[in-house]
This record gives sequence, C-alpha cells and structure tokens, in this order.
Amino acid sequence: MQLRIYFNPAELTFIEPSEEDIYIVIDVMRATTTMTVMFEQGARQVLAAQTLEQALEAGRKVPGRILCGERHTQTPPGFDCGNSPAQFATMDLSNRELVLTTSNGTRALFACPEKSTRLAGCFYNGTAVTGKALELAHERQSNIVILCAAEYGYFALEDAACAGYLAQEILRQKPEIQIHDSTHGAITLYENYPPAILLEKAQSSLDLTATGQQKDLEYCLARNKSACVPMVTGIENATGLLQLAYPASQLIEI
Repeated sequence: MQLRIYFNPAELTFIEPSEEDIYIVIDVMRATTTMTVMFEQGARQVLAAQTLEQALEAGRKVPGRILCGERHTQTPPGFDCGNSPAQFATMDLSNRELVLTTSNGTRALFACPEKSTRLAGCFYNGTAVTGKALELAHERQSNIVILCAAEYGYFALEDAACAGYLAQEILRQKPEIQIHDSTHGAITLYENYPPAILLEKAQSSLDLTATGQQKDLEYCLARNKSACVPMVTGIENATGLLQLAYPASQLIEI
C-alpha cells in the first residue's frame, strides 16, 4: 500500500491516475469542511457541481433542494446559502438535499478519476477520514492519494499543511505504508504551519477575515471534531452532479 500527495489537481493530468485508488480531497477553507458540517447537521445528500450554471439548473430540476455556492468567498446571486461551515452548523438539515459549488473544492472532486472512491477530508474530520481511507484501501488492496484543491490553480498553504497532517495520521495508524517524497514535504509544511500559524499566514484565512467570515476559521482549523466522512457515491444522471453521502453505518470512531 502506498500514499501519495498531489498539491494541485492539475498534477493528475501528468499521470494516469488509478480508479482503484482511494482519494482524499482537501479544500480546508472551506468546501470539504463545509460538507462535513452539512452531514453533521443531518443532510441526506450533497450534490457537487463544477459550475454555477450546473448548480442553478440542478436546483430548478428538483424543487426543495438548498442551493449553496461560493465564488471568491462570496455567495453568488440566486443561491440560498454560501459555503460557510459556521452558517450550516446553526441549521437543521435533517433529510435535506443540498447542491454545492465552490471555487476550488468541488472542482477537485471532479478532477479525480470518474469511478474512483473519493472522500472529503479536512482538519475537522482528520482521524475519521484517514481511518476510512485505510479501511477501504485494505479491503480493496489499493493505494491512497491525498489531493489538495489548491486556490484557483495555485498552491494553497492550508491544503498542503492539512495533507501533511492527514499523512501523519495515516502513518500513525499504518506505519508500514510506503510514502513518496511529496509526503515528506507535506509533513514538513504541517510541522511548520500548524493551524495556529495558518490562521495568521494562509491567504485564504486572511481573505475570510477581511470579509468578516472569520467564524468559519474556527471550524476549518479545528482538528478531529467530527466523525463524518462525506463520500462520493455516484453521479446523478439527470444533472451530472457528483452525489455525496454519509450513511450512519459508516460512522468512524475518533
């Protein structure tokens, strides 16, 4: 079993990514943290869209869905909610369906091979998501890939540091796993930029603070607070959106 880390979805275009691998997709600030909170609040399904147009169309086709989106930290016109974990933490989402499109995180989910197993990972569900990835990799005799969403195609410090944290968690649970140079790099970044430093240094953190959304950082930078592991379960035929679910039977102890 091997562990590899990619700091940008574009890196996958230079290789032949395997559909057999288990992918942990990270967008710490904020998409994968938001998805985790959505399921904590009882959501039945989250549908990830690549574009605003896809999301709006999916909302029109199925009335009653909560339309959630973000571009450049702001909620686009016509959407019910943004991409704020703090906002969703105050909502009762029991048995609700949500459509979500974000600047980076939802696109990263689509960058993985179409039939691959994709998990939404972040600091907030770190132990749970790594435990689930190892469980699935063991069952399928496959490898694990950690994919950072990056920031509009550029390196994102918080995603890379979180990748290092998740790599440490995987090594703690399975010390014999084979690792690549990228893993050493990510772990070094995490050791030098833990959440307290990311709060002050990461550009995404500074942007959220500047726009009055610093409450989200309390969720984005908290470690191991959730046992929820959002997982891509398929593609909705009518819309082409990725379907994410979190069955209660998949609860991971943390």
